[in-house]
Amino acid sequence: MKDEKVRKGHGQESPALDDRLQVLLNTTDDVALLVDRAGTVLVANASAARTFDTPLPMLVGEKIYDAVPPHLGIIDKAVVDEAVQKGQPVRFQAVQGGRFLDISLYPVGDGAKDVSAVAIYGHDVTEHKRLEAVLQQTEEKFRNIFENATEGIFQITPEGRFISANPSLARIHGYESPVELAKSVTDMGAQLYVDPRRRLAVMSLLQRHGFVQNFEVQMRRKDGSLHWISINARAVRDGAGKMLFHEGTMRDITKRKEAEEALGESEEHYRTAVEQSNDGVAILHGDRHQYVNRRFAEMFGYTKPEEIIGTPITLVIHPDDQERVVSINNLRRQGGNAPLRYEFKGQTKDGRVIYIEVSATNMTYRGVAVSFVYLRDITERRRAEEAFIQSHIELERLNRAKSKAVNHISHELRTPLSIIQGNLRVLRRKLRAMRKGKEVEDFMNMLDRNVDRLLEVSKETDQIFKESQELEASGLLDDLDRLQARMEGLSEVPPDMRGHWEELKEWVNGHISGSADSFRSIELYPFVSSVVERVKSLARGRSIDFNVEGENDLYISMDPDILREVLEGLLKNAVENTPDGGRITVQLEEWVDKIWLHVIDTGVGITEENQQYIFDGLFPTGETEVYVSKKPYEFGAGGKGLDLLRLKVYAKRFGFDLSMKSRRCVQIPSDHGLCPGNVSACSHIRADEDCWASGGSTFSIAFPVSLSRSGAVSEGTSLVP
Repeated sequence: MKDEKVRKGHGQESPALDDRLQVLLNTTDDVALLVDRAGTVLVANASAARTFDTPLPMLVGEKIYDAVPPHLGIIDKAVVDEAVQKGQPVRFQAVQGGRFLDISLYPVGDGAKDVSAVAIYGHDVTEHKRLEAVLQQTEEKFRNIFENATEGIFQITPEGRFISANPSLARIHGYESPVELAKSVTDMGAQLYVDPRRRLAVMSLLQRHGFVQNFEVQMRRKDGSLHWISINARAVRDGAGKMLFHEGTMRDITKRKEAEEALGESEEHYRTAVEQSNDGVAILHGDRHQYVNRRFAEMFGYTKPEEIIGTPITLVIHPDDQERVVSINNLRRQGGNAPLRYEFKGQTKDGRVIYIEVSATNMTYRGVAVSFVYLRDITERRRAEEAFIQSHIELERLNRAKSKAVNHISHELRTPLSIIQGNLRVLRRKLRAMRKGKEVEDFMNMLDRNVDRLLEVSKETDQIFKESQELEASGLLDDLDRLQARMEGLSEVPPDMRGHWEELKEWVNGHISGSADSFRSIELYPFVSSVVERVKSLARGRSIDFNVEGENDLYISMDPDILREVLEGLLKNAVENTPDGGRITVQLEEWVDKIWLHVIDTGVGITEENQQYIFDGLFPTGETEVYVSKKPYEFGAGGKGLDLLRLKVYAKRFGFDLSMKSRRCVQIPSDHGLCPGNVSACSHIRADEDCWASGGSTFSIAFPVSLSRSGAVSEGTSLVP
C-alpha cells in the first residue's frame, strides 16, 4: 500500500488505495472493511456502503460508529476492541434490515500488542437461513406424518430387517414401539408372513418392476393372531443398480377381508332366499329387466325367468298404467321424490289383468346403479277390497236410512206422548176426585213414569242424532282437508275453487258446536277444584269422598264452557256408578309432552266386552228396570251413556285424547249382578278399602301442551266457574 495520503471530509486523511485493489474488493457482494484500532474506516467496498446506506466517500475516513446511522449499526465498539485486545478473530451474526449477516473480524498485525487494524467481513446468509428454516419445517412435517400416519411406514433390507418403522406399523403388528419391532423381527419372511413364499413373491416383483402395489398377504401379529395386510412399496438402489432396501406402507385390511367373506356368504344366502321367495323380485337396469326370480316369471304367466330378462319393463304392465309406471321408474333413477311403494295394473303373458303392489329402491349392484324391486300379486285382495267397499257403501246407506227412520219415529212419538201425558194428568185428577184408592194411584204413577221415560228417550234420541251429525261433520272436515292436500299435490288450486272449498268447509263446520275462537288460557287446578265443588253440591244426597290431586301451575288452552261440560260429564258418570262410601279422585299431571286429567272412581266398573261400546251412545250402564226411576247423580242412574258420546264428539272436535280403562267389581263380574249402592251394605267386604280395591274405572283426557307451565290467564279474566 502506498504512503501517499488523501484528504477527506473533515480534514482526516486515509491511505491512498490502488485502483486495482478497490476493483477487487468491489467484485464481491460481501461487506469488506478495514478499520484502525480506534474504529476509523481505512478501506471499504461498495457492498459495505450499500449495507450501511452511506456513500463510499463519506464512509472512508470516518469512525464506523459515527458514520453508520444507529438503526443500521451492526458493528459494536466492544467487538472491535475485543478483536484488538485478544489479537484473535471474532465471529458473530447480525440482523440488518431483515437480512442475516455473518460478521467476521480479523486482527491485522503481529499478536495482540502489534494489532494496527481490524479487517471486517460480512457475508449475507439470509437465503441460507431461509433454506435452513424450510428444511427444518419440511423435516418437522415429515416427522409428524411419519409418527402420526394411520398407515404403517417402513424401510426394510433385502434380508428382511427393519431399517425404520413408524408407531402405526408397530401397532399394526402388535408391538409396543418401533424399537421393539426392529429388535424383535430380524427375518420378517419367517416371522411375520404366514406363508414365507409370499415374501419371496414381493421381492421378485421389486426386483423385476421396482415396485409393488396393493399386494395383499396374511401375516402374524406378535401374539400369533392372524391379520391381512396390503403392501405398497418401491425399491431403492445404488448407482450400480443394486437394491439397498425397499420402502413403503402397510395397511391392515382385516375388517375389509372379513366383510368381503361375509358378503360372499350373504350373497349366496340372499340369492337362495330370493329364488325361494313368494314375492316377485326384479333388478332393473334403466328400463329393462336385468334379473327376475322364478316367482316373478310365474306371476306373469311365463315358464322361466329367461323369457323376461333383457325385456323392457312395459312387458308386464297393462297399457292403462304403462306411462305412470315408466314415469315413476325414471323419477326414482334420477333421484327424485318417487314413491317407495305403489300399485299398478299388470298384464300376464296370456293377456289376463292382475293387480301388483310394488316396493322399489335404488342400489348399486356389481358396480352398476340399478333399481331393486319387490312385486306382490294383490289381485285377490283388490277384489275383496272392492267387495268390502261396495258392502260398506250399502251399509252406510242403510245406516243413514235407519238414523233417519229413528229420528222420524222419535219426532212422531213426541206429539202423541205429550197428548197421552196431558190426558193422564186429567185422568189422575178425576180419579183422585172419585177416591179410587191406592191401587189405582200406583197404577197411574207407573203410567206417568213410563210416559216420562218415553219422552226422555225421544229427547235422548234427538241428542244422539245431533251428536252423530257432529261426528259425521267432523269426519267430513278431515276428509275435506285430506282431499284438498291431494288436490294441491296435482297443481295449484284456482282461487275461485279455493273460495268455494272454504265455503263448503264453513257450511260443514256449522253443524259442529263450539269454536276454537273461544279458547282461553286455563289454570287447571283451581278450575277443576271449582267444578268438583259444583258436582258435590249437585250430588249432596250422596256419601262419596271427592279428592283433587296433582300439580299446580298447569295451563291448557281450551274453551272454558266445553272443558266444564267435559269434566262435569265425567264426574257425573263416576258419581252414578260409584256406591255410597266410595271415592272419586281427579288427578292432574304433565307427562310425555301432554297434560293429563284423570277421573278415577271406585265404582262397579265395566265388563271387558262392553268397554268397546262405552263411547257409542245409547249404552246403558245398568238394567233398564233399575235406572228408569232414578234421578241424575243417584247410584245406578247412568242412563244410556249420552254424556260419554258427547265427550267423544268434543275430543275429535278440539284435539284432545280421550281414553278409558276399567275393571269390573270382582264380586259382581257380570252385567246381571247388582251392587247394593252402599259400601256398608255389601256382604262381600269387611272394610271400605276392600270395595275400593275390587273394581272401578279411570277416564283420562290428554291435552296437548299449548301454553307454558308459567302461563297466565289472558286479560286477567277469571275462568273459575
